[in-house]
Amino acid sequence: MKDIEIGPIRPPSESNSLLIRVTRGCHWNKCYFCGLYKSMRFSMRPIDETIEDIKRQAQLNRGKKITSCFLQDGDALVLKTDYLLRILEAINQSFPDMQYITSYARADSITRKSPAELKALRQAGLNHLYSGMETGSDQILKLINKGFDADTVVRSGCMAKEADMILSEFILLGIGGKELSEENAVQTAKALNIIQPDFIRVHATGIKPESKLGEFVRDGSFTLQSEEEIVVEQKLFLQQLHVMDSYYVNEHIVNLLLEVRGNLRTEKQEMLSTIDRFLTLPPDERLLFAVGRRLNIFFRLDDLKKPKLHQKTENSLQQILSKNPHVDFAALCNYVRQSQI
Repeated sequence: MKDIEIGPIRPPSESNSLLIRVTRGCHWNKCYFCGLYKSMRFSMRPIDETIEDIKRQAQLNRGKKITSCFLQDGDALVLKTDYLLRILEAINQSFPDMQYITSYARADSITRKSPAELKALRQAGLNHLYSGMETGSDQILKLINKGFDADTVVRSGCMAKEADMILSEFILLGIGGKELSEENAVQTAKALNIIQPDFIRVHATGIKPESKLGEFVRDGSFTLQSEEEIVVEQKLFLQQLHVMDSYYVNEHIVNLLLEVRGNLRTEKQEMLSTIDRFLTLPPDERLLFAVGRRLNIFFRLDDLKKPKLHQKTENSLQQILSKNPHVDFAALCNYVRQSQI
């Protein structure tokens, strides 16, 4: 949009939301798996500049009913509460139909706020936080240089819920590699069973070669998992989650089984059955589905039953094998996943 500054990302579920950039980049910017903001210096946008963008957005959207807004970039909650309250006031004044104002929020940014501050932000309209806990394992949090521990993850999530905010927790399957796969599944579920967030948003890890984690892959200290091994990790993770009123969702294109989603209170067994449906396929069909998903030919397991799509994927697989009979499919699928994030 002309004269309006927009940041690089937003959660998949905010695809139709108004985007208001309040910071540039990420104030931590040291996670070993993330390269999104590495070339960007963190800064807080001047308050007058941000409010002017809000007014311009209101002019451009005159006559439209705007009900949701996402505050960019990586963690708006790092800003002082008074600053955020002024932004929220400007949004509500310019968009009277606004129902949801949302933001990314690091766990340590949440815990730096007092309960009273979080409640004030909630009352002013900031009612949904997306928190990238990634894992509930202290060992993996240290491995990926996340900058906080599992206790902070749990405390932050509970604080958000106590402030009556909607809470989405992002978790990363495969972030511990083969070495810490079970650790990731069990400890992440343990943390979430305490927090009981409204949404558990599952992403398969795509490790970028230029990242520090990519270096670990090359030096052999971190072993990539195959698509099947990541699904096995997801099954264990889902099994460990208690029955609770949380919506579990594989929402991003990087995930293999997009249909694994539902309320943990009512649909947990159905989700596990879908995972088992994949895991009990013949080995050649499991590989075919993984390749077809990564090539965006297949999107659901039922697509395996469609002859044209099945044949198209078979042809693509044969082309891959003809060029490299010894292709490492774990590395190939990781390469595709990391290119999608």
